Amino acid sequence: MTREVHLTTPTSDGWRLRLFYYPAATKKQAETPVIICHGLAGNRLSVDFGEYESEEWNKYSLAAYLSRGGIEKDLSFDVWVVELRGRGDPPTFSPNEHPEKYKWCVDDYIDKDIPTIIRYIQNQYHKDKKPVYWIGKSMGGMIAYAYGETPAGRRNLKGVVTLGSPTRFKQKPLLLNILTRLCPRRLSIPFNAAEILRELPELRDRFIELGASKGNIDPNILEVYIDKGMDNTISSRVLNHFSIFFRHHTFCRYPSYPWFYDILDKIPYLPNVFKPYSYTENLSNFISPLLAMGGGADTVAPLSDIQYTTSRVGSSDVTMIILSRDNGYRTDYGHIDLTLGLHVREEVYPIIYDWLTRREV
Repeated sequence: MTREVHLTTPTSDGWRLRLFYYPAATKKQAETPVIICHGLAGNRLSVDFGEYESEEWNKYSLAAYLSRGGIEKDLSFDVWVVELRGRGDPPTFSPNEHPEKYKWCVDDYIDKDIPTIIRYIQNQYHKDKKPVYWIGKSMGGMIAYAYGETPAGRRNLKGVVTLGSPTRFKQKPLLLNILTRLCPRRLSIPFNAAEILRELPELRDRFIELGASKGNIDPNILEVYIDKGMDNTISSRVLNHFSIFFRHHTFCRYPSYPWFYDILDKIPYLPNVFKPYSYTENLSNFISPLLAMGGGADTVAPLSDIQYTTSRVGSSDVTMIILSRDNGYRTDYGHIDLTLGLHVREEVYPIIYDWLTRREV
């Protein structure tokens, strides 16, 4: 098996996105390609950790697991690991030379990046524009929920797997709260989480404490992930967007008038000009088959949030899995160790693989 690195055609605002393609490696190959997407501050290493073909890659990479047919080397998938705007070496636009390009929010991932990614991948197959599977870690799953509410999403998503993806924010997640407090709210500037955590060791230690379940992740793996997997320059407006989610307890579009929304949100019958579209309130429009996974110790997407989401989507095919001791797993998984934990290859990835293969029969 060989890995290919692709760049998409430009998004509507000029970004070319990097994709890592792993062809199905066994004789028995699935018809539907799988797209895997990282979270808020991460890149491919959050779901595709390690140097290609290395021991670490074989142990931790979800892309390796699916493209090689799971443990039994049975049905294998074409896997595309995607990186949203701001990632890449170098990214399309240098943050030093083009800081004006670093003004996007979460909506741009949904409106511009996802359609570009799916269209590019569909064009690699000389057939009809067949739907795809989308696996999203954290924010990578959130944007799949949002895209799945659109007509294009309902048409293009054959199934969605989310790993620690919140939609409600009733409980302010401390891990995300740390990140959102690191940047000024009124500005849109290039932001690199890894650089800030290197400069603030106490904050880094707190981030690790909140993000990973102690004893369920190799400390060396975690250090490499923070230094390399979070070494991306994104727009601080993304973090500002998340702070809006926290204040209003909803996953919504960026308000046209955020200050008015803050002030007037509690007023009944708030005019739509002030109240943005809420993805949370429209989860019933998401109808794709769904596997929603969470960790028993995950404070970013706690059990209550996973339950809320799965009970409100419009899908008729919904599975919820919580990785906790109470449910028979080795430990209560935290947020980061959902894809970087010591036992993901034995406990997490087989669940995803089995869910996908059942829908290919």
